[in-house]
Amino acid sequence: MRKRSKSRRKQRKSIVKIFFKYFVYSGFCSIVALFLILLYFARDLPDLQNLKTEIRNPSVVIQTYDGNIIGSYGDLYEDVIKVKDLPQHVPAAFMAVEDKRFFSHFGIDFIGFFRAAYNNYVSRRVVQGGSTITQQLAKNILIGEGIVSHYDRSIKRKIRELLLALWLEHKFSKTDIMMMYLNRVYFGAGTYGIDAASRKYFDKPAKYLTIFESAVLAGILKAPSKYSPTNHPNYAYERACLVLSAMEEQGFIKSAKEIENTQGKNAFKDNIKHNKCNMYFCDYAYEEAKKILGEIGDDIIVVTTFSAEKQKIAEEAVKYYIDTESENYNFSQAAFICLGRNGAIQALIGGKDYTATQFNRATQAIRMPGSAFKLFIYGAALEYGYQPSDMISDAPIEIAGWKPKNYKWNPRGAISILESFSYSVNSVSIRLAQTIGLPRIANFAKKLGIYNVSCNDLSVALGTTPVTLKDLTSAYASFMDGNSVWTYCILEIRAKDGKVLYQQKEPLKVPIFDKELLDSIRTLLRSVVSIGGGRAANVNNYIYGKTGTNGDWDAWFIGFYDPADNKKAGVSIGVWIGNDNNKIKMTPNSTGGRIPARICARFLTNLLDKNKKESMPTALSSYKSLGDMLLKE
Repeated sequence: MRKRSKSRRKQRKSIVKIFFKYFVYSGFCSIVALFLILLYFARDLPDLQNLKTEIRNPSVVIQTYDGNIIGSYGDLYEDVIKVKDLPQHVPAAFMAVEDKRFFSHFGIDFIGFFRAAYNNYVSRRVVQGGSTITQQLAKNILIGEGIVSHYDRSIKRKIRELLLALWLEHKFSKTDIMMMYLNRVYFGAGTYGIDAASRKYFDKPAKYLTIFESAVLAGILKAPSKYSPTNHPNYAYERACLVLSAMEEQGFIKSAKEIENTQGKNAFKDNIKHNKCNMYFCDYAYEEAKKILGEIGDDIIVVTTFSAEKQKIAEEAVKYYIDTESENYNFSQAAFICLGRNGAIQALIGGKDYTATQFNRATQAIRMPGSAFKLFIYGAALEYGYQPSDMISDAPIEIAGWKPKNYKWNPRGAISILESFSYSVNSVSIRLAQTIGLPRIANFAKKLGIYNVSCNDLSVALGTTPVTLKDLTSAYASFMDGNSVWTYCILEIRAKDGKVLYQQKEPLKVPIFDKELLDSIRTLLRSVVSIGGGRAANVNNYIYGKTGTNGDWDAWFIGFYDPADNKKAGVSIGVWIGNDNNKIKMTPNSTGGRIPARICARFLTNLLDKNKKESMPTALSSYKSLGDMLLKE
């Protein structure tokens, strides 16, 4: 028996010994394997001593001539800002909503990770993230260094992120990590870093951010597009209030409700830059900058001719009539453009809602101008030798079965050219075109920048030549002084260091009409507004213009305001209304003399009431000698 028990004890010891050796061996092999795996994943981690400062698209900042930023493209960065230069509530807002245990973990927050995993499991969808600020910084660095892509969701990427997070915690202080995070994090709309985001959304450096503004920026990170203050201000506001509540729970602030009431409700709408309508202008300026420079390789600032005052007045006028009359006249879109005397684009509206569609109906839409094109018919006729007082038959006309009608006009046998133009009598326009010939009309239009006039179709006399609102308004602007006018929107392009890359030259004053012809054409245009179809635009004796109607598809008013006692105040205005879908007609009699003329009148009335003169800023002292020429109003 004793021999058996000794044998069993030896056998048990032998098993334990073997198990222990196996355990030690397995543990050693596991450690070696883990080391080799970590070494494999760590082999292409970035050198933290030599990080690339940026892998991005060059930023293009669009600003007004007096220095206000109205748009940006590419990836917008500002200089690195230190945490010590920020108010304490700025990093506090980010910690409250992104990583409340930032100062207690070592780069990985297991409590937060398991909490997020549980909540996501219960909700059966991703409702909460478990990444720390350090992990988010690590991910940002990996993407910025080109090691992983934005769309990489692999285990390999996650392991690299964890390793880099641990290394960051070992290498840098918490303050350094927070500084790198705030300067690299993405805030939407191509904007990186807290200072760039502060300037974009609040037009101020980050060191001046209020508690509520800090909460807005911290709230963006969850979904930059959804919580963008410019795209969805209501969502941004609600998200900021949640951030404030988190800050209160964690003791960063005393009362979230008090901050909301004092800083949010009173200042949110004023501080956030709502500039969606501006974006039609910004898009156009951006494309023009690319035409001027070619490929854009470095950060640039584009100084434009944009007038915030005129844009605001134009938006109000267009919105008023869309809100009050669009159902009555069955139109869904409107476009507006305002030019200075020499063609500087000062206000631009490309449609009802930029968020819904970025198609610019002022610069891209090619539509039939209807009677607004008759300016070229009558202008060519006067150049040919006709006088405004000459009499022309207004009887109905038929050409090879084509019987164009007059709109609300009872023939009298013969009427003057002046009266015919004022009331847009189609039969007279056609007879003039027959007499002087379509080539003469085409040549006259070319002088004014309209190049595609057909010389084979008399319907040209009724406005079947497709044009853009911008080009048609530019052509009318030539009758302010009798000089050729070419639109432009850029005054200067400069690099971020201030180096001037492009500067708009003084527009050449090339006379295209003699004084007698110019006076005659201006007489026709004034008559339309004073007694004819454009009477709704007759704000005062210095308004000139012409209405246009293309069936019930397009309605226009094109003209200019040219006061005799203040030439600098002159502006050219173009208005169009209609529907994008040509299968949808406006209501009958939706003429240019109705809504388009009224929009023009409302714009001019409000502009004249403001009675303000814009001046060039001291920051653009290089324009002092050109200011009056480039931006005459």
